[in-house]
Amino acid sequence: MDRKKLVIVSLTVAIAVMTSVVFAATFTYYPLGVTVTPSSPVVKFAAGSNANSNDVSGSASVSIGENQTSATITIHPTYRVTYYKNLTIINNTDTKSWTVWLKVTQPITGFPSGSKVYLVIYDAGASRSLTGYPIPTPESGTYVMEIDLTSSSSAPVKVGTLSAASYYEVDLYVYIPEGSMLPSSATGGVMLIATPGNETPP
Repeated sequence: MDRKKLVIVSLTVAIAVMTSVVFAATFTYYPLGVTVTPSSPVVKFAAGSNANSNDVSGSASVSIGENQTSATITIHPTYRVTYYKNLTIINNTDTKSWTVWLKVTQPITGFPSGSKVYLVIYDAGASRSLTGYPIPTPESGTYVMEIDLTSSSSAPVKVGTLSAASYYEVDLYVYIPEGSMLPSSATGGVMLIATPGNETPP
């Protein structure tokens, strides 16, 4: 290669290196503002008409969190079927519809084989039969679904769309086979998920 061509190649390489260095050392900064404005909940728990009513032993206790975003139910069922009507409600106080999902996060364990614990949801007057036993007519509404609290769900279960200023009634159904040993206590957990859209929650 002659000297002239070598100089041209060297200059080309040098310019390429300089250009890459210039680009690598260039930074642009653009601001992105994030404003977080918390608001009061619109889909929330409330005590049902039979909250804290007489139970087989003591009372069917219902405790609603201070901001109505949590609820705790304590019941005292016996053998065969014990049914609890309208212990709590899922209340949409908004002016728009919300889609409601439920997910069993902690299944109830330790009950005798064949036992069932169902969360039964109604939205607006029919009865439903579970395990061959009739369920009393709900306080309000028609049957929507039941969720087995003795079995964990791998994904949230869609309850339905709750229209503005409406609510779901939440009942509890417990079946314990006669002749089995009663457990001392068992605890389960359910997560309520609500969205103003219709997408499946993550």
